[in-house]
Amino acid sequence: MTSWGTVVPTDLPQSRLRLDFGLRPAILALNEWAVPGLGGAFFVRQLTWSCLGLLLAEELSRPALAARIAESIEALASWLTIRQGSHEKEDRIQGKRKLRDLKALSFAAVSTGSAYVTVPFRRSATAALPGLGFCRSTQFRFNSLQLAPVGMALANAALVDDDVAKRLRKWITDPEMALKSSSNEFKRSLLPNAATSAECQLVHDQLLADASRSRLIALLAPYAIDLPELQTDKGSATFLQRIEDPTQRVRLDTCFAFERVRTTALQAAQQLAKAIKATAQPWADLARAPEVQREFAALQRDCGALAQRLAGLVERPTGVQEFCDEQHGDVPLEARIRTLAARLPQVFTSQPAALGRGIGYTDTLVAADAIDPLESDIVPAGGAIPRPLLRLKRLHDEALKGLAHAA
Repeated sequence: MTSWGTVVPTDLPQSRLRLDFGLRPAILALNEWAVPGLGGAFFVRQLTWSCLGLLLAEELSRPALAARIAESIEALASWLTIRQGSHEKEDRIQGKRKLRDLKALSFAAVSTGSAYVTVPFRRSATAALPGLGFCRSTQFRFNSLQLAPVGMALANAALVDDDVAKRLRKWITDPEMALKSSSNEFKRSLLPNAATSAECQLVHDQLLADASRSRLIALLAPYAIDLPELQTDKGSATFLQRIEDPTQRVRLDTCFAFERVRTTALQAAQQLAKAIKATAQPWADLARAPEVQREFAALQRDCGALAQRLAGLVERPTGVQEFCDEQHGDVPLEARIRTLAARLPQVFTSQPAALGRGIGYTDTLVAADAIDPLESDIVPAGGAIPRPLLRLKRLHDEALKGLAHAA
């Protein structure tokens, strides 16, 4: 669910490194195990904005601009939300700090890289669009995606007003033209909380098109939106027992075990960061510190549990076994501390005699998601739940709610 890299968000009260400990290939594979085809999708308009970008780029014969158009539509939707004052708790928009004081918005102002946000929602939709059937086939680059008929229908479902469609095309083709005001129809076509019943129906149908996703949706239906019951070992075990397909159950069990490892690895790293906040600390002193011993004991325990699950698999996610081996109980604690710190070179500097602060040191560490970290956190802090389950629950619930309102 992540890479061992970091992204530094620019729209948070305090910049925080998002860490994945170098397991990006494994996290991507486990994301697909947890919920096939979902990618990073978690709300309806995220998919609509991306489809609009592809559709308008094709209509304007500018396919190379598809990503820029999709990201600019996101920015425009975010700006409209901020302008109406309903953005403080809205995590389906980004760029709140950069956009909040703008009185007008042009395509040119938001169509350059990182103009308003570090990582747009469009990036995390690149895998979801083909995975959910809105695009014809998987492509590495967003601009290479081709809309399937259902993807075209999703884009057009938002542009139900001809005047809105014309104004949006004009905004793109005249990049210096700055929008200063907008009609209610224009807002409804773009705002993150205004997906039409047609959009919700299309997303709902595509989610259910895959049998494993459909089974998960049914199992998740009784749970609250943030799946609090699955936070405990007992709750996750009960949930897994209800999965009838043995392959799906084993894979999802591995995903839960991996999330527990990610959680305890982050806690262990957090304790190291706390220990060196004032000054570098000798390795031996760190190994003797009770707080460090406690966190690394938890990490050893969870790595052992994950290794047991990996032993029964024919196909193993890349790099996970190596990580578990590094934290095995037979490895001296000081060596395990050194190895974990080496996986976070942005945070730590591994000196021969001591652990010091790296160039990107921060005392607030946050786990990253390989489906492109978002500036808006959509997962409970410290939660050991596979994030695709949270995304699936949220996306389906929104689509179902939209259909209920229409009825």
